[in-house]
Amino acid sequence: MSLKQSPLAQDAFTGKRVTAPWLAYLITVLCIFLVQVGGLAALTAVFDPKDGSAEGQWVELGSDLLMAGAVFLWVWLYERRSIKTLGFRKPGTGVVKLLVGILVGAALISAPIMFLWAIGAYEVVDGPDDAFTGLPSLTLVVALVAASIVQGGSEEVLIRGFLTQNNAVRFPAWLAILLPALLFTVLHGIWPWRPLPFIVIFGYAVSAALIMFWQNSLWLIIGIHAGWNWVMGNVWGIEVSGIDAKSTSLMYLSPTDGAPTWLTGGDFGTEASLPAAVMVIALTGISFLLFRRASRTWPNTATTALATDKAPATA
Repeated sequence: MSLKQSPLAQDAFTGKRVTAPWLAYLITVLCIFLVQVGGLAALTAVFDPKDGSAEGQWVELGSDLLMAGAVFLWVWLYERRSIKTLGFRKPGTGVVKLLVGILVGAALISAPIMFLWAIGAYEVVDGPDDAFTGLPSLTLVVALVAASIVQGGSEEVLIRGFLTQNNAVRFPAWLAILLPALLFTVLHGIWPWRPLPFIVIFGYAVSAALIMFWQNSLWLIIGIHAGWNWVMGNVWGIEVSGIDAKSTSLMYLSPTDGAPTWLTGGDFGTEASLPAAVMVIALTGISFLLFRRASRTWPNTATTALATDKAPATA
């Protein structure tokens, strides 16, 4: 089965050119290290927020917007196609899917967290010295959903909406999904010799691609990504992918003394725990089944036309 048959992959052919795969990977790396990281450094120098603070999350939002904007400009100016072809068709129902996704993502990561709390592997702690927590923080915690939507959404736009879509029109399905997923995992600082966090982050990335092609859009997976990060960092007060706990959270959970790192995730957070790995393996299986069912409705032939005026740029 080829991903070229999917409506989302076909949207890559709606412009004047399709970016060559090597160039798509270069653009992806530049967007992260030059635009996002560089933008974050500049904004941090201007506003000087404290690490992990709500102000810091808003500053990160600015750098994430810059990265997403760079992708949008490339697709619009170079490929000459509409931004909606990246996975933003049907915005009316898309917003509903986004909101549903937030709930799904929150539930997914909350399952292993609540399990670990229930068995005594996690306990409630005070949090950072400057923590803004409890009911007084509720309004700000809810507002920070917006920061998580932009943060998660920018990553989904770049890795799934742009890079995975680009790979889908050139590579076999398995390679088009696994290569961007591996890049996503490595960019989170995770390598295969750290098996549990690798399974969770890589498994999430594979699931995200499958969900995108199942839905033929980014709306749902952006919501899942946002809800996942938001509830872990701003509701449960747990480290997100090894980044220290936020200073604004409804509560704070931390591994209990003596609890094994393989069970709790240790300083990396729940994403390095065995229960999270089990959850992600199940998520990947379900996502694959939904993807396979949807793929049966795709046309039998794909409009590849790579030697025509829609051929990818070579350099």
